[in-house]
Amino acid sequence: MRRFPLRTLLLMTLALVAFVRLYILTHSSGRSVWPPVPSRSEPGVVNVAPQNPEAGTPSPPQACRTLDRTLEGAVRTPEDASALARAREQLDACPQPPARACELGAALEARSPLDAGTSPLRELLDALCQRCPAGTNPCAAHVTRAVMGLSAGRPADLASVRWNLEHAGPGMPAACAEISRSLLAPSALASNPLPAPQRELLAQLAPACARAGQLPANVLHAAVVQGDVPALAQLVQQMPAGTSTVLKPSRTVGAQGGEQAFDGQEATGVALAPAASPSPRWEKDGALSAVFEPPVQGLSALRVRASGPGTLRAAIRTSDELGLNDPDSKTSFVLPVACRFRGTGQWETCTLPTPLLDVEALSVFPDKGKLTLNEVEARGTR
Repeated sequence: MRRFPLRTLLLMTLALVAFVRLYILTHSSGRSVWPPVPSRSEPGVVNVAPQNPEAGTPSPPQACRTLDRTLEGAVRTPEDASALARAREQLDACPQPPARACELGAALEARSPLDAGTSPLRELLDALCQRCPAGTNPCAAHVTRAVMGLSAGRPADLASVRWNLEHAGPGMPAACAEISRSLLAPSALASNPLPAPQRELLAQLAPACARAGQLPANVLHAAVVQGDVPALAQLVQQMPAGTSTVLKPSRTVGAQGGEQAFDGQEATGVALAPAASPSPRWEKDGALSAVFEPPVQGLSALRVRASGPGTLRAAIRTSDELGLNDPDSKTSFVLPVACRFRGTGQWETCTLPTPLLDVEALSVFPDKGKLTLNEVEARGTR
């Protein structure tokens, strides 16, 4: 009979002992192969809340995860008080609703018309708009759609749009930015005035944006000076009185010898005529443009002495691509009429209802035929 080597027997014995020990550890009652979890009472132990492994941030509350289904239930059965109560309870417990819940704002709006008065669904919409972020805010989206739709010829319910703007919460800055781009800036342009429906919508919406500090002051002042929407004048804050001086332009563009119209000498001047075929530069510079570098902080008064009628337009530097674009300087501007003069040969004073801010140029446009511009006196602060 063949004998096993002593070394082989020893290895087999050790393997058997290890197996038996592992079996006992894993099958004994009340035992575990994992290390024990420290109790909350043990000193020095920090308990970490479960986290979302993908985002690395705490998981959203349970109320946020089921909010869309609860809101759908409230929309389907608005007469069910318990469904409405559950929706409001979960909405109150969810600090930032997910996008799929915010999308239900349109359904809440449709099922709770504003002219029907306050209803539980309208209150849910209000609470939802106060929590949804700007990118998915249903009230802000309603305002944006209405503004853009009006430009495309679709009428807007003014009361509904105003309600949504006033209740947009975190979405108000984005909604007011669209109002500034599509309504306020165009109202500060001398050419192509806003149609009546846009002017009325701007008059309805601008106060809410102004109270929130969401209207660019220089564009608002320019629109007030242009005067196409009289209600905007009530939104301009009183400017502190300062020392104004006669403003000298850095250079003139256009007609040769144009600097003589800004040299303080009434006896000198320059002859100007309308363009035979207006170019894109004419839109901003006219027959003569006095350029201020850097732009004037505040233009408060204007006087003109000329023979022949014309207008002075002020080019107001803007940001966020509001108004027209200057392809040469890569900047944006609005262009209100700052002064209309008859050209009697005597001094004519143009009163500005509010100072013009960030004025980068004053441009002269002959109204008809030729005019001789003797002097333009602009006063303000640099």
